[in-house]
Amino acid sequence: MADLSREVVIKGGLKLKKGGSVFKKKKKQCVDLRNIDLTIHRDGDVTVTHKTAAELAFEKRQKQNQLERLTKKAAVSHRQKVEQFNAQMSELTEFNDIPKVSWTK
Repeated sequence: MADLSREVVIKGGLKLKKGGSVFKKKKKQCVDLRNIDLTIHRDGDVTVTHKTAAELAFEKRQKQNQLERLTKKAAVSHRQKVEQFNAQMSELTEFNDIPKVSWTK
C-alpha cells in the first residue's frame, strides 16, 4: 500500500491554467563604485566658485544684522517682556477683551 501512494505523487512545480510563462526576478542594477568615486573627484575640482566683493560685503552685513537682532532679543528678560505685555493689555479698552467662551454659560 505504501508503494501505491508513492506512485501517485506528481513531482514538479504547480502549473497554472493560463499563461504558462514563469516569472523571473528582476536583477538590481549594479553600480560601479570606482566610476562614482572618479566623478566625485572631477566634480569637486570644477565647482570652486569665487565670490565678488559685493557678495562678501552682503554676507558680512547679513551677519552684523543677525548679531544685532540677537543682542536686542537677549537684552530683554522674560520678566520684562511679560510686564510690557501686561502694560499693553491694560491700555486696551474693554471692547478688545476676548469674551468668555463656555458651553454652560
